[in-house]
Amino acid sequence: MKLRLQEWKKRNPLKIYRKEEGLSQPDLAAIVGVSVYTIQRWEDGAVSPSGENEVKLGKLIEGFSDQWNEWKNNKPSL
Repeated sequence: MKLRLQEWKKRNPLKIYRKEEGLSQPDLAAIVGVSVYTIQRWEDGAVSPSGENEVKLGKLIEGFSDQWNEWKNNKPSL
């Protein structure tokens, strides 16, 4: 199960974008205007960006909301 969860986390569209752009978590946190802890929680799938933050991410990542929802819906179950 752990391996499946780790694979799922690697497919997080936010993490993929950040790595493709060569950004660190602190870099992305500064761009979006949130804490590094928030970025970590989003990348772990513990919470989802909402409201203004989802809009900001949508401006950075084309089709972000759809990508995020697809990713969240594919989370491995226990």
